Amino acid sequence: MRGVIVTLFLLGLCFSIATADGNTQIMNFAQAKKYVFEIASPENRTFYCNCRFEDKNTLDLESCGYVPLNDNARARRVEVEHIVPAENFGRSFVEWREGHADCVRSNGVSYKGRRCAGKVNETYRRMEADLYNLTPAVGELNARRSNYRFGIIEGEERRFGACDFEVEGRVVEPRPEIRGDIARVYFYMDKAYPGHGVLGDKSRKLFEAWAAEDGVDAAECERARRIERVQGNANPFVKESCATTEPQKEEEE
Repeated sequence: MRGVIVTLFLLGLCFSIATADGNTQIMNFAQAKKYVFEIASPENRTFYCNCRFEDKNTLDLESCGYVPLNDNARARRVEVEHIVPAENFGRSFVEWREGHADCVRSNGVSYKGRRCAGKVNETYRRMEADLYNLTPAVGELNARRSNYRFGIIEGEERRFGACDFEVEGRVVEPRPEIRGDIARVYFYMDKAYPGHGVLGDKSRKLFEAWAAEDGVDAAECERARRIERVQGNANPFVKESCATTEPQKEEEE
């Protein structure tokens, strides 16, 4: 009997870790972007390069040794990046691929893609606005990342100064310090929104290795706690590894 109880307990524990509820509070991407900067404060560091910023238009490139590849407006502003690209899960929605009867411009021309999915599909809107999948990034890197997959690239060609961010073909290699963070976002999105092509077998093996090499740290735990307070749901792949003690309450303003 004792063995049966232990087995059931372990199964329940595994189930709790392997399941995740998705976003039900943040209604759209425009609303989510405001929260991303609130969650990043007061540390205010970009995800890929750890650059300091005061607001989305005040980016301190010297704080991280970032050298723009193209010194334009996007290289000097902070944008909100989808870690799991919106296009990658967006194509699982028929409205993105084929359009919808309600997706028609004022001139009578129909449209599809991100705009259509965001207009008519609530599940897509909640996925697109999920704060666990959103983070501040240098605008130029947001553009360079596009919807490319994460992976390992041979060599260490640094095209952005001291920033450890490499792009080759359709592969992006992030710095080692955030690889586990990326993996746990993919695990969460895959479990929270099943059937939307977030994680394939090949990527899963890579991310399992990254998660093991780069474990959950205090900063990742704090970010997850802040998101949970706003969005109302947890990322169990982070929360299960965080300290069980309650964090100190933030001082009231």
